[in-house]
Amino acid sequence: MSPDENGWNQHQKLVLAELKRLDTTTQQIHRELSSLRVSVEVLRSRAITWGAAGGVLAWISSMILANGWLK
Repeated sequence: MSPDENGWNQHQKLVLAELKRLDTTTQQIHRELSSLRVSVEVLRSRAITWGAAGGVLAWISSMILANGWLK
């Protein structure tokens, strides 16, 4: 039985097309994941900045209240 008779050639084309589609989808997912990683890092740096600013403000407020500088 030749490969043409059992339908392998057509099946082979379908399999190769599906593999190409899956490769394209995988590459797209990798690009989106990279973009999400950048977004998470930006948000993390903003959170650190605002957390530090809030901590400094709390420290300054406690120093002002503890030392009675607002009389």
